[in-house]
Amino acid sequence: MMQIVRTCTVACLAAAAIFGQTTEEELRSRLSNVHYPPLPQQARIQGDVHVSLNGSVVTLVAGHQLLAPTAMESAKALGSIQNQSVLDVTYHFVLVDTTRSVPTTTTVKRGNAFERAILRIFGRPTEKVVHDYRCEEGAAPPIEVKINGAALEVWIYGKGGGCLQPNSTRSASLNSMVSTWQQ
Repeated sequence: MMQIVRTCTVACLAAAAIFGQTTEEELRSRLSNVHYPPLPQQARIQGDVHVSLNGSVVTLVAGHQLLAPTAMESAKALGSIQNQSVLDVTYHFVLVDTTRSVPTTTTVKRGNAFERAILRIFGRPTEKVVHDYRCEEGAAPPIEVKINGAALEVWIYGKGGGCLQPNSTRSASLNSMVSTWQQ
């Protein structure tokens, strides 16, 4: 009998914890399909969008015109949170630099065929190793959600940087020309 009472108590507590309030993980799953809009991302527009959610009615309070449609569509999908039908939702659209330089090495031939023949005669190497950097873009961080009573804050990240370095093959040929001039 005592074991049945314990089992029922644990089951009731688990059900209350699961169904009693909306967790941040559940909100992240609801917002998983929300992405930084492409046009504002290319124009490097970022900022906050404030939205008021009353039941199924979404009202824009403040925010950039290019970011607002994404925030309003996302707010419609939220519904009620923690049994509250009136919510103040703030979307923070933030651009982050996701690029990184990766070192690469390439082996290139020195000069033309005649110059390589001369180098062979004198026992010099006909190839050289060129050290270069290649730019790689990473993924934007996942959406972050913070609940504070009837206020909800959502951080949506976009790729803010871009590879501004020249193409690595072009850079390798430039480096080989410079090293040829230096010799």
